[in-house]
Amino acid sequence: MLCNNFFSHIIFTSYIFILLSLTACDLAIENNLPDIPPQGRFAAVSANQHNGISSVEVATAIFDDGDPVNLVGGDVVQASTINNSTLLLEDGFYKGSYATSLANDSNLDQINILMIHAPLEARQGRWYPVGLLNIDPGPGEFVGASASITLPPEPLNISLSSSNFNSIDDSFIITWSPEASADIMKVNSVVRCTNSTKTYTYGTVANLSDESDDGTEVIGLDQFIYDINSETKTIEFILGESRAALLELLQKLKTAGIGETFFSRLALINPIESECNIQLFLFRSRSGNFDSLETNGRISGSRSADINLFYKPS
Repeated sequence: MLCNNFFSHIIFTSYIFILLSLTACDLAIENNLPDIPPQGRFAAVSANQHNGISSVEVATAIFDDGDPVNLVGGDVVQASTINNSTLLLEDGFYKGSYATSLANDSNLDQINILMIHAPLEARQGRWYPVGLLNIDPGPGEFVGASASITLPPEPLNISLSSSNFNSIDDSFIITWSPEASADIMKVNSVVRCTNSTKTYTYGTVANLSDESDDGTEVIGLDQFIYDINSETKTIEFILGESRAALLELLQKLKTAGIGETFFSRLALINPIESECNIQLFLFRSRSGNFDSLETNGRISGSRSADINLFYKPS
C-alpha cells in the first residue's frame, strides 16, 4: 500500500497489494486487498483483540469477480459474542471493507459473524439521508450468511533478550509462553525514527525462521532498521490490509504522535543514522470457519500484545 503499497489485525494480518517505494509519496488505501480471485465470490473476515483492550476489532469484505461489493438496501454484517453484538456500519481502512469494535469485557473467545437485514439501523448515515422515504427492498442474497471465529489465547510473558541496540547487525531473542496448538505466530512492528528535524514512521513484517507457537524466535535488527541508500534491504514493509489493521490498533491504543496522518507520507531521513523506537506486535492467529462449505474466502482471528525496543547508532 505505499506509492505504492496490512492487521496485521486485522486486525488483518499480512497481505501485499501495492509495492512500497522508498521515495516520498502519499499512501493510498483503496483496492489494497491482494490475492482476491478475479472470478467468483470471495469473503474476507478477521478479528483481533489486543492486550489491555476490552474490545475486538472486526472487519469484513465481500468481493464479486475481484471487485468489492458495497452492502446496500439494509443488509449489514453483525458481529457478536454471547454477551454483546454490534453492526459493522463504518467503512474500514481499505476499499469495500466494513469494520467495528465489538465490546468484549469478559474476554470471550467465540466471535460470530452474521449477515442480517436491518434497514433502519443500516441507513443511519451510511447510504442515504435518514429523512428520505424509507423504501425497503427486502433482504438481499447475502442475508443469512454466517461464520465463526475462535480467538486464540493472548500471547503472554513476552520478553526480549535485549532492548537497546546500536547496529543493524545485532539480533535479539523474543520469547513468550507457548501454547499446545497449531496457531500461527507473526511479528509486526511500527518504527519511528527521528533526527533533529524530521520523524519517519513505517511498519515492517518480521521474517521468522518458523511461525510455530514454540515460544522463542531469533530476529535481527536488519528486519526493522535499514540504510535508505543501500541497494540491498532485508526488511519487508507492512502493506495492504495488515497495514490498515495496524493503524486501527495504534489509534485504539492512543499511541502518542499517531493519528490520521500515520503512514500518510514518508520523510526522507535515513533510519540507520537515526534514533528509532521499535514497537513490536506479537500476534497469535488461527483460521476460522464459514458455516457454508461453499463460501470461498479467508477468515481468521487473533490476539496480540506489544513490547518496545530501541535503536541508537553508535
